[in-house]
Amino acid sequence: MKLKLIYFLFGITFLFMSCGHKVELGDARHIEHVPAIYPDYDQITIPPNIAPLNFNIEEKGIQYYVSIKGVNGKAIVMLSGKSIVDISINKWHKLLANNVGKRIEIEVSVQDSLKKWNSYKPLEIEVAKEEIDSHLAYRLINVAYVLWKKMGLYQRDLTSFEEKPIMVNRNSEGNCMNCHSFSHNNPDYMMFHMRSTFGGTVVATPDSVFKLNTKTDNTIGAGGYPAWNPDGKHLAFSVNMVRQFFHAVDIKNEIYDKASDLVVYNIVTNTITTDPSISTVLRESMPYWSPDGNYLYFCRAPQFADTLMYNETYYDLMRIAFDPNTDTFGKIDTILLASDLNSTISFPRISPDGKYLLFTRASHGYFTIFNKTADLYFLSLESGEITEYPFNSNTVESYHTWSSNSRWMVFSSKRIDGTTTRPFISYIDEYGKARKPFVLPQKDPLFYQSFKTNYNVPELITGEVKVDRLKLLDAVLGEPDQVLFDSRINGADLEGVVSIQGDKSLH
Repeated sequence: MKLKLIYFLFGITFLFMSCGHKVELGDARHIEHVPAIYPDYDQITIPPNIAPLNFNIEEKGIQYYVSIKGVNGKAIVMLSGKSIVDISINKWHKLLANNVGKRIEIEVSVQDSLKKWNSYKPLEIEVAKEEIDSHLAYRLINVAYVLWKKMGLYQRDLTSFEEKPIMVNRNSEGNCMNCHSFSHNNPDYMMFHMRSTFGGTVVATPDSVFKLNTKTDNTIGAGGYPAWNPDGKHLAFSVNMVRQFFHAVDIKNEIYDKASDLVVYNIVTNTITTDPSISTVLRESMPYWSPDGNYLYFCRAPQFADTLMYNETYYDLMRIAFDPNTDTFGKIDTILLASDLNSTISFPRISPDGKYLLFTRASHGYFTIFNKTADLYFLSLESGEITEYPFNSNTVESYHTWSSNSRWMVFSSKRIDGTTTRPFISYIDEYGKARKPFVLPQKDPLFYQSFKTNYNVPELITGEVKVDRLKLLDAVLGEPDQVLFDSRINGADLEGVVSIQGDKSLH
């Protein structure tokens, strides 16, 4: 009976310690460096509304003691025989709320096989004043090219670990879905493309869900690479003749355009319009709107010459004025020449405050998601100064998105293993200074070591996509509505279309 009582008291003591009371570490050996953890969260800046940063302690031990504390509020304390640190979501959000604009520290102590404690230098994390948009939308697609038929569009609540499907292609006979876009981070205005079976462009607004055939007699193809005007009424597309080939001596592929033009679709009139200055024998692609919706930025390369010259193709950064009230275009301006950088420019994305244009710089081409030279750069739209994102890696950094308050950036990177694309979050202050990025947190901190699927085209949105599932499926599986071509435009004036129609080698 006495022995049972001792065991009972010992169990209560351990439980008591595990629920928040400190272990006696007075005799611990102090290690003058931070512990090795995965993922790396040291010296980062985080939003005050982000999900818990669960992590795995890489230091060997038989017991682990963790204390997470800030200037204000009660510390989160954990004692466990496991190296995985699973933080209470309620305690975490309370701690962050109490330390907005301040620093929190994570203290890690590890007990070795001799039952001696080693206490490491605390990991330091800044809690920003500004929140990040609450959701991230992305496509999940397999890395291997032969397995692309299993994919889906998903949304993740960044304040928790909840992930929900928006649309998965098992509901549409395994076709290809890509290029989702939102109007000014607004989840109520969404679109994505369907290729092959049930092909078309699916558009969802607060009032309706419908599918379009955006190919007309006066355009060289259906719309791709979309950008939704902040007014929620206009969608810009590039229309491309895309080609792909694989390298014989490297496990990668190249995607390039034989031709491409720009068009703008008006939801209200169901009309596509363009201008002779952006439908030329030059290759215009990758459109993106200015925050006021009055300028369309895009990338432009010389006319296609030879497939063998793919690695000598460079895209300049351009813009053209646009009047949303009359659907008319104005003057074209050159913003940045590829020759000035001795490299190509792609994926231009402007911060909502209009201060910075974030773009991908690479050795050649525009489709840079396989190009290991692809890095992120900032262009100040006020001074014209170009600065490199200071946390580029030695592999691919590519697609990127801004938060609606311009303080956060999410970008695609293969930096973890060189193969799979993961979303990374980085704080950008009002002066354009970037802070060290961190990977999208997961409930299981070892998640990325076993989940071998790409996160493709991450898009920050201010809330959950709540489109009616039945209406969405009806649109996906239904016949597309045919868009009209702007009757004000003479198709014979579109240099790019005329040259394509007259050049048999491009068909």
